[in-house]
Amino acid sequence: MEGKESEITKAVRDAVVKAVEKGENVKEKVGEITRGAVKKALEGADVTREKVESVAKDAMKGVIEGARKAKVDAAEIVKGAAEGIIEGTKQAGAKSAELTEHAAEAALDATKEAGDKAVEVVKGVVKGFLEAAKEVLEKKKK
Repeated sequence: MEGKESEITKAVRDAVVKAVEKGENVKEKVGEITRGAVKKALEGADVTREKVESVAKDAMKGVIEGARKAKVDAAEIVKGAAEGIIEGTKQAGAKSAELTEHAAEAALDATKEAGDKAVEVVKGVVKGFLEAAKEVLEKKKK
C-alpha cells in the first residue's frame, strides 16, 4: 500500500478542508467526519487489531493533512478526531476494549507528525479513554 494513498486518508482530509471552507465548527465536525469514516471502513470487515490500527492511522493522517491544507491548527482539532476514531471503532462492532485501545494508540502514533502540542492533547484523550475501557472491563468481570 506504500505510495498509494488510503481512501480513508483522502476522504477525511477532503472533508476537513470542506468543513473549514464552509465555516463550520471544525472541532465538532472533525469528530463526526472521523467517526463516520472509521465506522464505514470497519463495518462488514474482519475487525482485527491490524485493521483497526490501519484505519485509525489513516483517519488521523487525513485530519492532520486536512488541517495543514486548510491552514488550521491541527492541535485544536486532533482531540475531536481521536474521540471520533474511538467512537467509530466501537460503533463498527469492535466490542473488545482492547481493539478500541489499539485504535487510540494508533491515533496517537499518527498524531506525532502534527507536533508536540497535538500529541499532548491526544495523550489526554487516550488516557481518559483507557481509564474508561478499564472500568468497563472490570464491571464485566463482576
